[in-house]
Formats: sequence, structure tokens, C-alpha cells
Amino acid sequence: MNLILTSDFPSTECGGVLDHMRRVALRPRIAWIPPATDAERERFRKAQAHFERYGFDNLEYCDIDLAADEARLSQLEQYDIVYLSGGDPLRFRANMSQTNLAARLRHCLDKGRLLVAASGGSLQFTKNLSLFRLQSATVDEVFVDRGEYEALGLVGYELLPHLNRFDEEFLERVCQYSERVGHDIIAIKDGSAVIHSALDDYRCVGSVMRFRNSLMTTIGSAA
Repeated sequence: MNLILTSDFPSTECGGVLDHMRRVALRPRIAWIPPATDAERERFRKAQAHFERYGFDNLEYCDIDLAADEARLSQLEQYDIVYLSGGDPLRFRANMSQTNLAARLRHCLDKGRLLVAASGGSLQFTKNLSLFRLQSATVDEVFVDRGEYEALGLVGYELLPHLNRFDEEFLERVCQYSERVGHDIIAIKDGSAVIHSALDDYRCVGSVMRFRNSLMTTIGSAA
């Protein structure tokens, strides 16, 4: 499984991610997929600037919303790298469903393509999207309908990006939430990543924490 989940790449540099991307091809062709239509291409232009800063100048916009490009999506496995951007994970999930993107992404993985995601895009590969909802609801409220927010489940944990942006009150809610789920919560700071070679085989790059049974421990700090 060639899958990398990040907090905010490429906004913040992450050497481990760059190393993997540079090994894919001399000039990799990259599909850039946002959660919703970027009508003015403003976010896409910013993404292009970030990727070009690291030497990747072959980025292609791939819509899954109002201007969904079926021709491009049907050939997604022909890209060297497929990148899912940050953004609203709930809207991302809805538009993925409309375009059968989940099956296409699995096909890309089966073909050995590298998938890289950030923030809301990263959440799509995990077990559930409810940590995002926890930002505006209590733990009890989230668990009322948590089952309706399942994600793809390609990895065996839930992901909390932008760990460095949250206050102690929110992290306490995450601890309470972790006590009621039967799997880990991996929390990554900006500039960090979880790099998978298989569903249950991964390494952490940067500052990464694990929430398990209401306890928070460090599991990664290497550059």
C-alpha cells in the first residue's frame, strides 16, 4: 500500500513525503483532487506554487464536484501520484460517493500508485470522520450518529490532523472519545505524516501522538 497521510503537506515541508514522491518518477504526473469545485482555481494555483517549490511542476486539477471530469477520473490510475487536498471532510465524502472515487482510489493502490493526502483528504482513508465533528459537538452528541460517518477504512485508526492548532479543552474531548472506540487515534502536527506500506504497517514522520483508552502518548518525532 503506497499511502501517505499528512496534516498540511505541501503547505509545510515534510522530508519523508518528498523522498517518497521523488522516487516515483523523474517528473511525476500528479492528480490534484479538492473536496469541492475550485471555481476560480485560486486554491489550485496556490497548490501549484507549493508543489513547484519542491520541484513538482506537473500538477493537474481533477474535479469531483460541480465540474466532475469523468474522462480524467476514469484514467486516474495513469497518474504517478494522486493527491487529495485538505478541506471539509464531510463534503469530500459526499462528492467521493457521487463520483465513485473510493473504488477508483482502491484501484490506484492496487496498481501501485502513490496516494498522498492532507487534512480532510487524509481523513477519507481512515475509519471514521467524527473527530472533525468533535470540534463543534460534545462526545455524547458525536456518538449518537457516529455510525453514519464511516470513512473508507483503508487504515485501522482515526486521524486527527493539525494537532498543534488545538487547545487543551479539545484534546481532553479527544481523550474521552478515544475511550469509547476500539482503535487508535493518530494525531499529527503540521509538517508530519503517517507513511503506509500496508494497512497495519506504517511509520511516522515528524511530531505524532497516539490517543488510546483516554491516554495520549508520543509515537513519532523523527524528521
